Amino acid sequence: MQKVVKKLFFPWNEEDEIKFIEEMSLKGYQLTRVQLGRYTFEKSEPKRVVYQFDFKGIDSRDEQEYLQLYEDAGWNLVYKHAGWYYFNREWTGEEFDLSIFNNNRSKSIKYKRLLLFLLITGFPLYYNTLILFPALRVYNYQMPGYYSVFIIFMAILTVLHIFVVLRIARLYWKLVRSIKE
Repeated sequence: MQKVVKKLFFPWNEEDEIKFIEEMSLKGYQLTRVQLGRYTFEKSEPKRVVYQFDFKGIDSRDEQEYLQLYEDAGWNLVYKHAGWYYFNREWTGEEFDLSIFNNNRSKSIKYKRLLLFLLITGFPLYYNTLILFPALRVYNYQMPGYYSVFIIFMAILTVLHIFVVLRIARLYWKLVRSIKE
């Protein structure tokens, strides 16, 4: 039996997302699929499972090698969506850090990849909103009636994207500053 839970998390709330999924596992629901704000669980026996996420981005080169690295460390790939990889492993009761990213250097690398991805994918949005649309107004280009609504939508999207980039950048720099050599 499947259970779908709609809940929205952001990359800076990763600990909350992990806690939510692990609590569902304790209630007897194992994660099977993740989409934007939608988590699908399969009913199973309640057990303690540890979850971790990684962001690889759009680079699919050496994916088998990448996945093998985690498999060799005892992690199972649960689901892959939009560059995010969801891994889990059963908790054995051992008192050591089970997290994939157990230091600030490895965490910062993950957020650096995410930040670069956001900047690259956001470039067309920034270009259209900040350069192209204002240029069309200067040249008195005749626009259809829905143009104003589209411009407002694009401006809101741009502001939201910039907000996300700044939040990830802040998290990244906080991790980088805390690295002790």
